[in-house]
Amino acid sequence: MSSSFFIRAEVKKNMLNASNILTSFGIPSYNDAARFPFKNLTVKIGILIPEDNEETNSSVGYHRTASAITVGYKNLLDGGFIDQTKLSFDFLFHQVNCTGSLATKYAIELLIVHKVDVIIFPPCDSLSNFISFIYSSYNRPVYLWGSTVNSLISTSDDIQTVVSVSPSIDDYTYATTEFLNYFKWQYIAFVYMDHHIHNKCSQFQSHFVANVLTYTNIIVQYVSELNTSVSSMKTVLRELKQHARIIVACVPTSKYKRQFMLAAFDENMTNDEYLYIFVEINNFVFNNNIIGEIVIWEGEDIPNDGRDGDAITAFGYAFMIFKENKNQKTDINTFTNQIKKYMTEWPVNCNDTLCLSNLNNSNFQSSSYASYLADTMILYGLALNKTLSTEPLRYNDGQLIKKNSLHEFDGYSGTLTFGSDGVRLGMFEVIAFNNSYSLVTLFKIYEKIEKEYTVNPLFETEEKIWLNRLNNKRPTDKPKCGFTNNNCKNPFTQQYGTYIIIIIAVLIILIIGGILLIIYIKKTKKKQQMLLDELWLIKYTHLKVVNLAKIPSGRTITSNKIIERSLENFNLNRENSGNNEKKLNDENIIEDDNVNTIGYFYKGEIVVGKKFHKHLSINNKIRSHLRMLREIDHENLNKFIGLTGYKHYIIPIWKYCSRGSLKDWVLNDNNDLEPFYVVSLMDDIASGIAFLHASKICYHGRLTSSTCLLDNHYQVKITNIGLNLLAENFQRTENEQLYTAPELLRTSSYSGTKEGDIYSFAIISSELFNKAPAWFDKNENMLTHEIITKIKKSRLGNFRPIIHDKYEEKWVKDIIKLVTECWSEDPMSRKKIGAIKTIIKKAVQVKNINLMDYMFQKTENYAAELEEDVRNRTRELYEEKMKCDKLLYRMMPKSVVEKLKSGEEVQPEYFESATVFFSDVVSFTDLCAQCTPLQVVSFLNQLYSRFDELIERFDAYKVETIGDAYLVVSGIPIRNGNRHGEMIANMALGFMESLPSFKLSFLPDYRLNLRIGLHTGSVVAGVVGLQMPRYCLFGDTVNTASRMESNGMPGCIHISQYTEELLSSTGGFKITQRGSVLIKGKGKMVTYWLLGRENEPEKWLEEPQ
Repeated sequence: MSSSFFIRAEVKKNMLNASNILTSFGIPSYNDAARFPFKNLTVKIGILIPEDNEETNSSVGYHRTASAITVGYKNLLDGGFIDQTKLSFDFLFHQVNCTGSLATKYAIELLIVHKVDVIIFPPCDSLSNFISFIYSSYNRPVYLWGSTVNSLISTSDDIQTVVSVSPSIDDYTYATTEFLNYFKWQYIAFVYMDHHIHNKCSQFQSHFVANVLTYTNIIVQYVSELNTSVSSMKTVLRELKQHARIIVACVPTSKYKRQFMLAAFDENMTNDEYLYIFVEINNFVFNNNIIGEIVIWEGEDIPNDGRDGDAITAFGYAFMIFKENKNQKTDINTFTNQIKKYMTEWPVNCNDTLCLSNLNNSNFQSSSYASYLADTMILYGLALNKTLSTEPLRYNDGQLIKKNSLHEFDGYSGTLTFGSDGVRLGMFEVIAFNNSYSLVTLFKIYEKIEKEYTVNPLFETEEKIWLNRLNNKRPTDKPKCGFTNNNCKNPFTQQYGTYIIIIIAVLIILIIGGILLIIYIKKTKKKQQMLLDELWLIKYTHLKVVNLAKIPSGRTITSNKIIERSLENFNLNRENSGNNEKKLNDENIIEDDNVNTIGYFYKGEIVVGKKFHKHLSINNKIRSHLRMLREIDHENLNKFIGLTGYKHYIIPIWKYCSRGSLKDWVLNDNNDLEPFYVVSLMDDIASGIAFLHASKICYHGRLTSSTCLLDNHYQVKITNIGLNLLAENFQRTENEQLYTAPELLRTSSYSGTKEGDIYSFAIISSELFNKAPAWFDKNENMLTHEIITKIKKSRLGNFRPIIHDKYEEKWVKDIIKLVTECWSEDPMSRKKIGAIKTIIKKAVQVKNINLMDYMFQKTENYAAELEEDVRNRTRELYEEKMKCDKLLYRMMPKSVVEKLKSGEEVQPEYFESATVFFSDVVSFTDLCAQCTPLQVVSFLNQLYSRFDELIERFDAYKVETIGDAYLVVSGIPIRNGNRHGEMIANMALGFMESLPSFKLSFLPDYRLNLRIGLHTGSVVAGVVGLQMPRYCLFGDTVNTASRMESNGMPGCIHISQYTEELLSSTGGFKITQRGSVLIKGKGKMVTYWLLGRENEPEKWLEEPQ
């Protein structure tokens, strides 16, 4: 059959220009075509398309790309380049991963097994080289499509059957080099980033650097690989700044381009000196300010970092070189709709969820390289048409097909022109922002012949290219003063400006430093003063008023519970009434003239404050005095805690002594003041006075029995020491004047003297010996102020308290004599404190006992009395406890009782096997009708008491009685293996054996009878309730045992099959089968009668009829 393969008739409208293609491809006319030797030829086309993932989804992914084959095929069909009567196609699709071995496997299977005539393969770098080599070995054509191809395709002599519709990396190299030469830029820097997804930049770097070094005068001053971190980008930029101003960059994604330009912005490297040329190897689609599907200044992952304005400014100093990839005549919307529609039709036939959902997706976008795949199908179809029209028998000859493909035509991705190596010639665009920050195309770069490029500017004058730069001038590749400003001489101020600034800065720092040092010294001194003041200064807000009367006397007040109880009792629910009421209560207490001593809670302990109506101006002298008081620590001096103030009061704070003062002790009738104890107290007072007289305080001045306190160990603590400076000009009260030396009373002195303290000591001692207040013998006839007046007027010292000498020991008389010498009228005649201590010490040594021995002796006597009382109480308590335990053990199992007593929770327990006993008094209702309620209770108590005695003989536990019903179980709570059936059976027989001897006193002729049921099975036991808790059984076994009883017969023991099996395995019992019985809730059950024990005469049981 001799005819042209090209069909001229019925050519439909499509994008292919048939006449131009016939001319360009040299397809012979109908009459000149070779004879078609096939009846019907089927061409097998193998197509490998990358599966969808992060890398491929928007560029070459299957679901947005595969049907481009159909688009190309239909253009060939509509253009009349395929005669379906002679030629058919078998398309074999496979989804692959560029990084895996699966693509290689499919490619080899297609060649060897399916014997494809051509393979269409994506440009996966390492795999495409290998597959191209294999197919070239078999002389089968290979078509590559997608992004940039490896230069090995065009340089290897072993690869002769490959056609690529995408340019190679070398084309980008030559285009970029030509663009640099166009502006005569000689010094440049090159930075690139290798990415785990887009990894062609490293290949471009090696080709570009090798090309410019070998064939041009361009000098690459600096080369560096970028890291994805912003800090590393800034480090590279700072280094680059010393070497170049024109920077060629290969950065794979918009996200990292944006990061890089923002880093340059931060380093002040986005200005008129710099130009960044981004070479887009991966070739995302460019469309009006958008690269790929991302607005370039917004990045991919960080659209809300607030730096879009900085990014737009930075990109104003950048060019981007893109591959021209779109036919201006192509309707992109029509193309996209065709891709979406044809995915579900032949030959793709995709019917998965994504393909079906895309049909109704109005936002569907075809992939970046779908147009390249469509052009690949068209190119192969045209080359096949020419081959079938010229040499049809070589229709799958790879070298011939490649030769017939190297012709120009307009496709979806633009005009396709090929070099002799089968690789598409590069056509590039240089894109930048104009002064309105819109992306515009500035240049087109064409490969006129192989490896020779021409730069074609799209503006009339160069100034329009640089509208966003100063004076509309292009940037230079080398600054006027060099990259490090070493080529220009600076004026004096610039040359030595750094030193001048340093000198001025040093002077300023010294001045400021001096000022700061002075301020620091003052602040430090003030801070030190504040720290020292914190030793004694107490904020009143840190104190809580407590009622000292509510605190137990004679106890150590360290328990927070006691303190909190005291606070509650005293404050009368002050916390509930708010801070205003607390403030009012504190104010009322302090303003109360009858209250001189106030108790407080401070830092976890009770303290006492003595108020003074005075405004105190704190100066350094007072500060020093208060610090000294705070540091005093003596066993017979009360501890000074600090000083606080409230309104017009100052309040010294002292440690609280729980046993009160000596005055309180004297007035307490329960205290027995023996001479030895009195002398011991005098010794404590003398020790405290001795310390004061030897210190800077010098004297007390206001010593009374009220200022001598007793702590928890009955040791005297002198309080209110050192107040002469704080309480200057404060008159003594009448009570204080009773202890004041006559010479001080006559002069109205507000202070005191050491001799005055000795006089006060003597008056206090007289109180202790008399066990009565001072001057008690005079108070009967005289008022206090009359006594004070009499003391003042008595110049001979003959008006003094009388000490009742009722003691016979000489050492006591010596002490009394000492006391009288201490209140001598002449201050100089009074004993010194040292002599007083010596005399007291000798007196105590005569007694040959110390205070602790004395107290221990009294304590031992008291303890002996208590010991016998405790012993008796303990015995009674133990007896009561035994009674309670016995009662509890009868109410619940012992193990359960012990857990409940120890406060443990009794968890429900599962028992796999136990035997449950139920009994019921026969005709109990009729019997109750013949008796009074008391008689019923009486006979049940007698009956169940007898049963309880029988239970104790067996390993069984009585659970409960409900009226006449009796519930017993064995195997619970203590497991006993399989013996529980035997225990319950013997117990049941025992119950029956005991009935004949049981008589009712009020119905002597009445024969009592029982109905008993037994069942064996699993049971759950546990304690139920908090009030009157009960140990209860749960489970179907209990219900079944109850059914055995209720379905039994009077005087019989009715058992289930499970109990029968257990008793039969144990042996020793007479059992007979009752038969099948209808049991409520269980249906029909085979049950048995327990008749008695083997080898034992039947005493009472007969087999029921």
